[in-house]
Amino acid sequence: MPIELDLLDKKILYELDLDSRQHISTLAKAVKASKETVNFRIKRLSKERYIKKFITTINISNLNSYYYKLFYKFYQATPEVEQKIIQFIEEYPKTAWLGTFEGPYDLAFLILAKSIYDLDEFLVKFRKLFGIYILEQEIHVITSVHRFNAKFFHSSTKTLHTHYPKTLKESKIDELDHNLMKELANNSRSPILTLAHRFKVDSGTIIYHIKKLKKEGILGTSTLALNFERFGLQHFQVNFKLKDYDSVKKIIAFFSQHAKATFATTTLGRYDLAIELVVKNNQELKSIFDSIKKLYSTDIIDYDTFLITKEFNVTWYPNDNR
Repeated sequence: MPIELDLLDKKILYELDLDSRQHISTLAKAVKASKETVNFRIKRLSKERYIKKFITTINISNLNSYYYKLFYKFYQATPEVEQKIIQFIEEYPKTAWLGTFEGPYDLAFLILAKSIYDLDEFLVKFRKLFGIYILEQEIHVITSVHRFNAKFFHSSTKTLHTHYPKTLKESKIDELDHNLMKELANNSRSPILTLAHRFKVDSGTIIYHIKKLKKEGILGTSTLALNFERFGLQHFQVNFKLKDYDSVKKIIAFFSQHAKATFATTTLGRYDLAIELVVKNNQELKSIFDSIKKLYSTDIIDYDTFLITKEFNVTWYPNDNR
């Protein structure tokens, strides 16, 4: 059974979601508790799987790359076949995220790409293995990602809306930069000394490279990958087809302030915008949509709602990314 979170747990989660790399003394001061207490609470929140991992977002557009999001509906796929499909996608070295759905599609995932040929490489292999089970396939090019800080577990006026730039550029990175991005994307709280030991350089070199990656806009927000189910919440994605780009901007602005919204992505494809929400139940989701439709009825042409039943992979910098 989940532990009962008290106000201190919620404050710690809130602060870590804003900056999961912050020093323990800074965090302890922010939540008005001792460093020992805060350390214990963080370890417990991780052990109890409220926190899946500490992550750093990577602005891949500054690495001359972008994401494709692929949606699939399968036909006559046995549970064994479905497991093989999930395993193949999860182990594919350019997969950044994978989730199973209830709704119009069975699953969706993100592929990191520098060109259409990266996507084609995946599709050739995937269709060769599982093509006979594919009923529907939909591909979106993600043009921007907007992340909103998690506000559902602690009321606060502080909001954080981060996004990576749309314009692609080729930043110069070396082997150490690559290793640091890979490490921090999957463990934002890795200490400087641990990184220095692992990569066989001095701590000053690590600090310099991290500052450089931040200055160049490659390292984004240090935050959390949360297990929404442990909070008793359902995780939904809603795909919108909208009237025009002004409509996209208005709806992103609305959800950036909403306590239950976590992500927005703009796309080229069937839909223009995807919003991720965490809610207690369908009734709460309906209430949010009633508000949206009342405010933006002339902006919304169509939408589809998906319940994300499970997330298998969360990394903003997959293994094969060069």
